Amino acid sequence: MVIKMEKTDLLHKIEDYIVKKNYAAARKLIRNDLKRLGTKYDYYFYMGVASTDADERLRNFEKAFELEPDNIDIIVNLANAKDESGDYDAAIEGYNKALEIEPKNALVFNNRGFSYFHKGDFEKALNDYDMALMLSPKLKTAEYNKQELIKILKEDEKYVSLLKDVEISHKDYKYYFNLGIQEAGLGNNNEAMTAYNKVIELKPDFAPVYLFIGILEFQKGNYDKAKEYYTKAIDTDSNMTDAYFNRAQIVFATKTEDKNELELALLDLKKAVELDDRFIDAYYSMAVIYKNLEEYKSAIKSLDKILEIDEQSVNARALKKLLIKKYLN
Repeated sequence: MVIKMEKTDLLHKIEDYIVKKNYAAARKLIRNDLKRLGTKYDYYFYMGVASTDADERLRNFEKAFELEPDNIDIIVNLANAKDESGDYDAAIEGYNKALEIEPKNALVFNNRGFSYFHKGDFEKALNDYDMALMLSPKLKTAEYNKQELIKILKEDEKYVSLLKDVEISHKDYKYYFNLGIQEAGLGNNNEAMTAYNKVIELKPDFAPVYLFIGILEFQKGNYDKAKEYYTKAIDTDSNMTDAYFNRAQIVFATKTEDKNELELALLDLKKAVELDDRFIDAYYSMAVIYKNLEEYKSAIKSLDKILEIDEQSVNARALKKLLIKKYLN
């Protein structure tokens, strides 16, 4: 246990040096301490990250890849090193493998686009940059790479139609939906709502957008509006598990004691676990509502279901113990 903590602290120090670009200090720690505390993979991976020589970086990543060929971090870093060495086909092959593992990794699309750019395959590069921006609309490196490529393409008339088509196609409803999620994550609720409204304009039958607008309204304390949007999500797609769950959470936010409201929330939660029978949070919410309705045996059944899924669930065990001790003895 002590060694694990030492290794964790050591990795933090190494990563801090790398962020500060103090590569000499990072390499010293890797050679003197990580070689002793870490695995061979750790050693070669971090030596690759801390290497200032391109050939040395490539060699270290290749050795790390031999040890963990399915690790996406090493796959991407090795592909980056291949691109840096001018082996663009091998780099693209590596990015393809990374995308098989994480098909929605925006940074990998950006990096693959850069390799296509180096190869002179500008159409594929532009498509990859646009895919990166669709998945992560605020990814600055992809936007920069795209704009630099556009400057080049504008100088050749044969790319005029390509530029027009790609610019139109990448800003579809998915682009604005992901933009909304990113803006909301940054706390830019107004910008997020603008993006979500654009989604509705482009694809009004896209149920997830109503769920996410509901989440925004819920966070602002607008519970009636949140309920309206959760309901819209369910009406659009009756299999929206999270919409049922989130709509049920309104009874906890409002602290209602209204029996009808509690029973309606319970119906939502039952639907949620019907769609996902391992939805622990939904079972726990059911148990709490059953408790509030004084249906203690039903509450315990919900908690037992949680413990079947995760026997280490502390919250389920604690609530079950309370119910038995206080209400069933």
